Amino acid sequence: MKSVAGLALLLAASSAVAQQPASPARGLTGAYDPGNPFARILRGEAPVSKVYEDDRVLVLMPLTMAKPGHVLVIPKRLGARNLLDLTPAELTACMVAAQKAGRAQMAALGATGFQIRQNNGADAGQEVFHPHFHVVPFVGPDKALRPEAERNTRDDLDAMAARLRAAWPKE
Repeated sequence: MKSVAGLALLLAASSAVAQQPASPARGLTGAYDPGNPFARILRGEAPVSKVYEDDRVLVLMPLTMAKPGHVLVIPKRLGARNLLDLTPAELTACMVAAQKAGRAQMAALGATGFQIRQNNGADAGQEVFHPHFHVVPFVGPDKALRPEAERNTRDDLDAMAARLRAAWPKE
């Protein structure tokens, strides 16, 4: 009988937690942090290994690559925290850049596949609250990703960025 009462209490508590709104810091709403790493990069305050840039997007090498040639596509407008904050034109520009990144990965690295990942809210794995799209190349059937802790040197990132830049589609 005690276990039934305990279970009922546990269910009531979990239901109350589920009904609470998500913290703005973790959720899909809240104030934009102008000190986030992508905002700093866009303002020229942090180093970056740039693959491509136009008036709407920046494509760069992340410090830790899930696979060699992994890039991030970020919209250049400051103030957006996640995908829901992007305008249709910004979202289109990001997807066009992601498509071009996939083509560059094929040409420069021999990618036989690629993955686009995009997380919204901390509960979905978003760590930097500025929208960004991971374009991760795959060569062959190996699905193993590198550990997140394996950082690359700036020279490694710059060399890979140069390879992808050279293969970047013109149109």
